[in-house]
Amino acid sequence: MGADAQQRAPRRVAWLDGVRALAALYVVLHHVWLMSYGGYPRNDGPFYLGWLVHGHVAVAVFIVVSGFSLALGPSRHEMRLPAGGADFIRRRFWRIVPPYWAALGLSVVFVVLGWSVTSTGEAIGVRDVVIHAVLLQDAVENVSPNGVFWSIAVEWQIYFFFPLLLLCYRRIGPWRSTGLAAAVVVALHVLAQPFSSLALLDRFTPQFAVLFTFGCLAVAVVGRVPTAVAARSAVLIWLAFGVLRAVIGPEFVAESYFWVELWLGTGVALGFVALSEGGLTGLARVLEHRALVFLGHMAYSLYLVHALFLDLIRIHVLAPLGVQGGEAFWPLLLLGVPVAVVGAWAFFLVFERPFLTIRSARQLAQALSWRRRSRGAAKERPVGAAEIAG
Repeated sequence: MGADAQQRAPRRVAWLDGVRALAALYVVLHHVWLMSYGGYPRNDGPFYLGWLVHGHVAVAVFIVVSGFSLALGPSRHEMRLPAGGADFIRRRFWRIVPPYWAALGLSVVFVVLGWSVTSTGEAIGVRDVVIHAVLLQDAVENVSPNGVFWSIAVEWQIYFFFPLLLLCYRRIGPWRSTGLAAAVVVALHVLAQPFSSLALLDRFTPQFAVLFTFGCLAVAVVGRVPTAVAARSAVLIWLAFGVLRAVIGPEFVAESYFWVELWLGTGVALGFVALSEGGLTGLARVLEHRALVFLGHMAYSLYLVHALFLDLIRIHVLAPLGVQGGEAFWPLLLLGVPVAVVGAWAFFLVFERPFLTIRSARQLAQALSWRRRSRGAAKERPVGAAEIAG
């Protein structure tokens, strides 16, 4: 990794927001399907909606996106974090945890008021809230107030692995580093079959750590893999998944997510390489559409809170009208999804957008102080005659 890698690193990645948007929208549609038909991982709905079963796959795509986007900066500094690993963790904390805490609080309020339900339908307790607040929901049994929160803990834990991955990049190169990470995770997963004590590791969705390295590797190999090869391979991998799913069925796919997501993650990473090199131009134009870029900016907020608004519509609008089960799918799609998007946009403005720039407690205090001063100045400002007349 040197000057050539810095020059190859893609600098304009508008299409990445489009990927985020599509992944978030797929999760929303998956939950519309799940709230209407249930039966996961079976497809208890119409066959033509069977493609909505695999919301877990969209989270896998998010993890590859995370690895790719976070590796862009270090790729221009010889795969180093300019301010060090501790600063990286601090900045990541301020980027994702405060909005997550806000979503956690909002989810608890919705559940307590009966506007939403927990992931298991059980009552939520203080212990459950504390477990989620410290991001240990994937390690400790709990009742989740929001079914999507498990993945936030997984991603947060992966961040601590990132500085070590970059060190390996500098010492043994990106290909060997990725191969080593994949070999360790796969070996542990295989050994977990005869050794039940290792099966506990699967609680942490270890394949996501490998998918994160795939995203990082995609940045490192831009310019080294022929564009046409990367594009064709990505398309073939996803087509093969479609055929496989049709043959073996959604239940077997869900049981094999470890291997399926490693396979699909390879396709996503190859697609990112092709897009970075100017390939897959038709797809790039779609992903860079203004509507998708807009949704991509708020994709994290949409992911965090969409289920709350879908539940609100399902429980308090559709159910009183007697619209339940499969009959609720289209009304929930046409009414619930727009409400979820608008609600997520409001959440984004209040709880996420400020933390796109706030990266420390000092900056947060300064922002709050500035707002208090602004309100005080507005109260003290004299009112002019024109304003009175107006």
